[in-house]
Amino acid sequence: MDDFKRDPNVITPLPGVEHRVQETVIIQRESSNAAWWGVGILAALAVVVLLWFLTRPAEQATDADLRVAQAEATAESARQTAEAALVQNQISGARDSVAIAQAQTATARAEAIRAAAEARTAEARASEPVIIERQTVVQPASNGPAVVTSTTPQS
Repeated sequence: MDDFKRDPNVITPLPGVEHRVQETVIIQRESSNAAWWGVGILAALAVVVLLWFLTRPAEQATDADLRVAQAEATAESARQTAEAALVQNQISGARDSVAIAQAQTATARAEAIRAAAEARTAEARASEPVIIERQTVVQPASNGPAVVTSTTPQS
């Protein structure tokens, strides 16, 4: 039973015989190929996925999708044009309102001026004329006789 209890890495010499032999014991773990197989399968799967991504055909939009996108773009363009026209119409309406107000103001001023002139005319007709009389004396020129030259202004 002693043989079963002994350490398998230690060599015990037999009694009476002493041979000295130097032995080198290399201890290796048991290697399992399962891990390498797993790594290999994962690498192959990664290569297949990479090739699939690189070689797959590009997704092409169908004609219906293109027409829907064009219709949406046209509708958006029409909406923006309508908004711009609405804003332009509002601006134009405001300008027209200002122009109408200015014209009405000018008409009111003209009528006020005309009414004031008519009032002055009516007031002048209603009042009696004022006559101012005074005597004026005409004096002859005291310079002597008049001399006419070519440079004298003619009136």
